[in-house]
Amino acid sequence: MKNKKSILLIVGLSLGVALMHFIIGPDYSGIFENFVRGYLIDLILPLNLYLLLQISLRKKISIGKSRMIGAFFTFSFGIIVEILQLLKIKFLGTTYDPLDIVMYGTGIILGLLVDYTIIDKFENQHNKLQ
Repeated sequence: MKNKKSILLIVGLSLGVALMHFIIGPDYSGIFENFVRGYLIDLILPLNLYLLLQISLRKKISIGKSRMIGAFFTFSFGIIVEILQLLKIKFLGTTYDPLDIVMYGTGIILGLLVDYTIIDKFENQHNKLQ
């Protein structure tokens, strides 16, 4: 990534995700409690992981390849987590839920959307200035 705005956006989102994770915690009992406690983290963590991978991958490979590798790695990691939970192995959670896999996919799609819209816009602005 050549535009510092892209990196700042991703780091800012990462800090927001981390903060949200700590604020919500396991005792959250506010609005949309079931969704927030059960699925929100499964949605925003893959989005975050995909975007963080883009920062490092794009230093070594093309944008297209980095998008494919980032999406594949992130989704594969989520699937492995769910398989381990299905096998009753405690790793980043304890309860297998097939809807978590849907949330992982949705999070990656949202990450791709941010990448194709906002990040591309920042990167294109940077390229025009040079």
